Amino acid sequence: MKKNENYPKLVQAMHMLDDGHSVNYIQKHLRVDRKTLLLARQRYLSGGELALLLPKYQPQLSMESKLEIVREVDQKQLSLSEVALKHLIPRYSLERWMKAYHQFGESGLARKGTSNGMKKKRQRTEAEMDELEMLRKRNEYLEAENALLKKVKALVEEREARLRAIGQKPSKD
Repeated sequence: MKKNENYPKLVQAMHMLDDGHSVNYIQKHLRVDRKTLLLARQRYLSGGELALLLPKYQPQLSMESKLEIVREVDQKQLSLSEVALKHLIPRYSLERWMKAYHQFGESGLARKGTSNGMKKKRQRTEAEMDELEMLRKRNEYLEAENALLKKVKALVEEREARLRAIGQKPSKD
């Protein structure tokens, strides 16, 4: 397990909080941002100093876990920040879950994506399709023009070779 680089600073901050120092004082004294300090405090209270070594956030949660957390916000009328700190999840994730739950119900909390982990191909808009078709036609035109120029060059070189063979100088046109 990779040791958290801020571990000593966070342990010191937790001891300072235990001793009664304010969050603002610790923030300024140790130069730790408030969000990190509050998350660390929640982890410290739930698991002690060793919990500060764990990754900042939990790995991806199941639909059931998300549903439990969303219902906790709805039923207990808790703030998103409180619930996010309690469950050690980013607040913006919780906001996203809440929005999905209110729009689509429980199915909105299901993991998106395919089962084999492959991303779906992005659907193109009509304007992008028109532009793509236009670029393909332009590319086809330029390839044809390039082929024509190569043929002309080959014909000119062949003509010059014939003229040299009979002893005449090629024209400069």
